[in-house]
Amino acid sequence: MAASMQLINLTPFRVHSTSIPKHHSRPFTVRCSSSAKSYNITLLPGDGIGPEVISVAKNVLNLAGSLEGIEFKFKEMPMGGAALDLTGVPLPEETLSTAKQSDAVLLGAIGGYKWDKNEKYLKPETGLLQLRAGLKVFANLRPASVLPQVCQS
Repeated sequence: MAASMQLINLTPFRVHSTSIPKHHSRPFTVRCSSSAKSYNITLLPGDGIGPEVISVAKNVLNLAGSLEGIEFKFKEMPMGGAALDLTGVPLPEETLSTAKQSDAVLLGAIGGYKWDKNEKYLKPETGLLQLRAGLKVFANLRPASVLPQVCQS
């Protein structure tokens, strides 16, 4: 299910001025517009700080969804070191299958010192590579700030 992104001007929403390109004069937010009002999201909390970050991200999505009339259905699955400890593999087949059937995947941190001495095929990061291959994606998208030097003509 694809959702298009559009910029919408809203007065109450504030964005730090260094993250807004100079050609935008007013604060803005990004909204997803789609005919769908419900999305299935696979949560992969992973390791270390991942579970804490995913928990907060889930709360944020629920709040944003409630403001926009969108329902998010979450399914948490093991991956990385947590999956190794639970199932013996860094990316269980059930996790990959669930991710493929979802509208989106929210991935936490993967790996840690505990698994550093494992064989390569039993490292948490191997699960990340398998996930990327299984979903036919090449990168994780992360928020970024545009530096003023980059915006200058």
